[in-house]
Amino acid sequence: MDAPPPLHAGIVWSSLFSKPTFSWDDIARIRRTTDLPIILKGICHADDARRAAAEGVDAIACSNHGGRQANGGLPAIGHLEEVLDGVSSAGLPVTFDSGVRDGVDILRVVGLGATLAGIGRPYVYGLTIGGAEGVEHVVRSMLAEADLTMAADCLTSLADLRVVKR
Repeated sequence: MDAPPPLHAGIVWSSLFSKPTFSWDDIARIRRTTDLPIILKGICHADDARRAAAEGVDAIACSNHGGRQANGGLPAIGHLEEVLDGVSSAGLPVTFDSGVRDGVDILRVVGLGATLAGIGRPYVYGLTIGGAEGVEHVVRSMLAEADLTMAADCLTSLADLRVVKR
């Protein structure tokens, strides 16, 4: 018997990414199964942020899920202010975790209004190179860079970052 023809990469990609695996209805189902906070990740549009707030999530994570993989894709940082504006009346915390690589990136994200800046790759690099001590070194280095940058810009608190932006 002949082997079946190989699948074209485009067909495989399409089969993986063209089917929605999560819908707004799932939030209510998840809420019924847990009292834990629900943080909805992948929000990059104000309408989706408003919908998430209306659905009762506890926080939003503005992220493009590694959109850097898509050559020429829009960076998530370009969506952060819109997402923040979308939930400003709801007072919903918004985190951000796309492309944060150093202390200055943390200041930018917090300055735009995010509640939290997640650091993905840097801590993994530290873990790979030096285990727990490597992670500690990365975090200390990022904090030191943020501290130095704030001092150089004559900022004395994180609240000062938001004053500069807005």
